[in-house]
This record gives sequence, structure tokens and C-alpha cells, in this order.
Amino acid sequence: MDSSVSQRVLSSNRKRKAEDSIMVISKRARFYATYHRQNFSMPDSVIFYVAKNPKTAELYLKMVKTCKYFFIKNPIIIISNLDADGGEWRSDDVPLNLTKYNCKYWITDGIYASARGLVNIFLSIIPKLYQCDAESLWLSDQIISFNDLSLIISSAEEIRFTNVIVKHADSSDVPLEDIFAIAVNAKRVTVYYPTVTSKTMKKLSELPNFKKLDKFTLRNLSEVFDIDEFCGYMKKNQHTKFYLNFDKQTSEGYMSRLETIVDEILETKHFNYKPPLIYFTGLHFQKYEKLYRIHFTH
Repeated sequence: MDSSVSQRVLSSNRKRKAEDSIMVISKRARFYATYHRQNFSMPDSVIFYVAKNPKTAELYLKMVKTCKYFFIKNPIIIISNLDADGGEWRSDDVPLNLTKYNCKYWITDGIYASARGLVNIFLSIIPKLYQCDAESLWLSDQIISFNDLSLIISSAEEIRFTNVIVKHADSSDVPLEDIFAIAVNAKRVTVYYPTVTSKTMKKLSELPNFKKLDKFTLRNLSEVFDIDEFCGYMKKNQHTKFYLNFDKQTSEGYMSRLETIVDEILETKHFNYKPPLIYFTGLHFQKYEKLYRIHFTH
């Protein structure tokens, strides 16, 4: 491309950006130009409280459609589904610059975020987050602080983490049980490469919300996980469908213990618990196939 063409392209880009900026300013100016002070039948203090404390996103939308006062006093943008692929945020395939506007964001349905690398892509969102009611939370390939996670996970019923590292303020890794403690509405959970300790299963079993899970999947699980503690819980479990998939580096001794557990399940004639699905390197396909059938028929 010669220099004259490059100059024309550069000039065109600058002109378009300037026009876009003018358009945004123009729309904002027109919006505020038609705003007038309202005379409400209730005291101003009551109206101000209502504006600042909407109970639901649906109610907030109704209020701002009724009167601009509510948006001006409490500017919030409602986002149903927030997506990120490679760290670029979008909503319904529309790119979002979450730092561009002087407002808060209210997420109502789901967050699906991949960073394609272990970075914290929520740094731009958390300071501007008004509320998160997302029922689905799918995160992959990223680091997130425990504090940030606590602001987006409490409403989630379906949670899926793939290669996600959660960090405490002191930079230590947060174990799975601490994540569950704040996932109070979780019903279906899948975690790839979970951070576990020898105490994880015992601590999970003590959480009231853990007992309410419909489905719990752990993939690439380390042998640090206390499988005997799991077995004790499993034999009393009447509700949760478990699927455990173990890391390829699992030792021979641990795999031998897993196979003993699988054989015991396969030999059981009548179940008074929910039989789990377990997979590890070395498990014979026919055993896994039979275990699979048992798991999905009980």
C-alpha cells in the first residue's frame, strides 16, 4: 500500500471515530435535554430511595421507561448474557466496552467467559458491577480473585470451570470447598482441574448447599482427593449424581483402590444410594460401560 493510500485510510478512520464520538455525545445530549424535574406524589426522599434501590432488573427497566429521573439518579445498563472469548466482552454478539460509559451493569442471565490464558478479565467489570443475578456461570482459562468471584457466583445454578484458578488476597489458591461455600444456589457443577486438599471432601460434605446438588462432576482430579471420605458420603447420598474423572498421573495404589470401589458398585444388586460414575486410566472399558448404565438408571 503506497503512502497516499495509507494517508487516506488513516484519515477515513479518524473521521469515522470522530463521527461516532459526536453521535454518542449527540444522543446523550438529546437524552438529557428532554429530562425535566418531576413532581411526584410521594416525598422526594422516598422516590430517591426507590431510584437507588430497585429490587429487580425487570422493575428497574419499568421505572426508567416510565421516567428518565430513575436512570439519571441511578444509571444502570441491564445485560442478559455477558460473553468473553479471548478477553473481549460481548453481549448478544455486540462488542462491549465496559469502561466507556459512566454507569453500572446488572447481569441477569449468564456469564460465559474465556480468557484464553491465565489472566483476570474481570478487572474491568467488578468496579462497575451493580448486581449479578446470573443463573449460569461458565469460566475457562483464567485467574480470578476470590473476592471478585464472590460477587458473581452466589446466584448461579449451573457452574462450569475449566482451568480456572481462584486466588485469595495473599495469592494462595482457593480450594474447591471454599468456592462451594459461596455458591449457595448451585445445582449443577462441573470443574476441570479442581484445587483440592486431603480435607476437601470432608469439608464439602459439611456444607448444606452441597447436599442439594443435582449433579457434580470433577475432571482431571488429583489423588490428593480423599476417596474413602467420598465413599462414606456416597453410600448415604440420595440426591446428587457424581462423576469423578481422575488425572492420568494417578498412582497404581490409588487406581487399585478406585477399582475396588468400582467392583463393589458393580456387584451391588440393590442400591439405597446414588451410584457414582468413576473413570481412571486403566479401568477396563466393559467395567466402565456397566458402571455407566448403572449410574444413569438409578
